[in-house]
Parts: sequence; C-alpha cells; structure tokens
Amino acid sequence: MAHVNPIQLQKFLKGVDYPANKQALIDNAKSLGADENVCSTLEQLPDEDFLTPADVSQAFGKLSDTGEKRAPSTGTGGNEFLAQATQDSLAEIELCELALQKSSNDQVKVFAQQMIDEHSQMGREIEQLASRKKIDLPKKVSSEDKSSTAEMAKLNGQDFDRQFIEHNVKDHEKDIKVFRHYAEQEQDADIRSLAEKGVKMLTHHLNMAKGIEKKLPT
Repeated sequence: MAHVNPIQLQKFLKGVDYPANKQALIDNAKSLGADENVCSTLEQLPDEDFLTPADVSQAFGKLSDTGEKRAPSTGTGGNEFLAQATQDSLAEIELCELALQKSSNDQVKVFAQQMIDEHSQMGREIEQLASRKKIDLPKKVSSEDKSSTAEMAKLNGQDFDRQFIEHNVKDHEKDIKVFRHYAEQEQDADIRSLAEKGVKMLTHHLNMAKGIEKKLPT
C-alpha cells in the first residue's frame, strides 16, 4: 500500500460532523473523491467513534504500514493541527474578501473584515511557531475550499449574506471542537497555548455570526 500522509488524509475528512464512526469517515472521503489507497487506509482504523480530527490522526499514527509503526509527528498530531489551521484560515480569509465585495449588509462587512484581520494575525503566529519547529505549512487554499467559495460567489444580496453567515456558524462550531481538543490534550506547550488563544477567537467569531444570523431577513 502506498504511503498516505496525515495531511492528505485530513483533506478528505473536511466537513465531517464529529463525533463520527469509521464508516462515516469513509463515506465522507469517497464524496470528496478519495482514491482506493485513502479508503483502504481508513478501513484499517478501529471500529470506534472519533470525537475530533485529532482522534483520527492518533489512530492513523498507530496503523501499521509494511510492518512498521507510523508515529504521529508531535504528541496528539500537533503538526497536522497547525497545517489544517493554516489552510482553514486561508480559506476563511478568501471567503471574507469575497463577502466584502458581494455583501451590502454593513454588519456582514464588519464581521468579514474582523475575520480577515484576526485570522491573518493567527496565521502569522502559526507561521512563526511552525518556523521555530521546522514544520512545513500549506501555502494556498485547498481545491475543496476554492470550489466552495466559487459556489458562494454565484450568490448575491440576501442569499449570499445568509449562506455566508450560515457557513461561518457551522464552520466555527466544528473548528472550536478541534481547537479545544488541542488546548486540552496537546503535549506541546506552544501548540497548546496557540490552540487556547484560537478557542477564544473562534468563540467570539461564532457569537458574532449567530448575532448577525438572527437579524438577517428570512
């Protein structure tokens, strides 16, 4: 079996509604175009419920490949966390830049600009941390996120605003679970501290999005 790296695996698990069992992971991966190699790797995971992407990374790290053990790169998969957080931030910024162009709602625009500012700052902090730890980070938005943004770009007016805010509510709820896991479980103190800061930022963004959602026309 060809080697499947953790970042490649998580790319096909984007959008999974955790907790999720093995079959849910496989179904999600297939829906995103995962090949037989990725699906076969997921088939080897234990039959249990995974609470976060970090749990999947841990189980993946224990799988045997040609008789050898794969070890997670840091503690509870901190390298994968930083890489995924970077890619998510890039996607959020790109989508929010679209919102500044498409939306005519002042609250949506204020929210989008704050997201750009704070995700950019978080991205810089992740880059600095990754540089110190010699961790490679993705440099561009994933093809899946680009496709999602392209679909949203087809919307206008109130339809765009509602879809944009609904996306942010759902996305932030999932991201908070992941960041909270690392804030509580990560062995690397620097990554744990960054995750703690991220939980606060994401929670603030989620509350803003929910507040705007209530005021949008139905």
